[in-house]
Parts: sequence; structure tokens; C-alpha cells
Amino acid sequence: RFKNKKKPETFTDIITILTRLEIINDELGTQLTKMVRFRNLLGHFYLEIDNEIIYNILQNNLKDFISFKEAILRKFKEDLLGGLDNENST
Repeated sequence: RFKNKKKPETFTDIITILTRLEIINDELGTQLTKMVRFRNLLGHFYLEIDNEIIYNILQNNLKDFISFKEAILRKFKEDLLGGLDNENST
């Protein structure tokens, strides 16, 4: 079904695959990759992170999560409706 049969090894790999498959656009892919990298920083340097930076990110970047959710839902709907159309045509 998918052309890319390679199993993703990282969250960044998942984003790259979703971008290649045009499930998410390049801009959203870039933003999500930045989020993954930031999450990795949090995991390693959590004692050194400025809480104000975290607060600012949470206040101003939640739209990227919403965009991601919408892109995934759109793909599921396309696949579901496409499957229903194929069943009805036979």
C-alpha cells in the first residue's frame, strides 16, 4: 500500500515519511521536526531549560499539533471514502 516499506526508526523518520507521502506538507513537517528535536533537548537537559521558553512554545505553537491532527484525519477520511467508492463501483 505504501511505497516506503522501510520501518521508521525515529520520530523524525515518521515525519519524513508523512511528508514524502504528502500526508503533511513541507512546512508542517519542518515544524514537527523542530518539535521532536526540542523534545529530545528536554529529555537531556531538562534542568537547564528556561520555563518561560517552554510556556511561550506551548502558547504559540499548539496550532502545529492541530494542523497535524487535521492532516492525519483528512488522510484517514480519504482512504475510508476511497475504499467505499471502490466497493460501490464493483
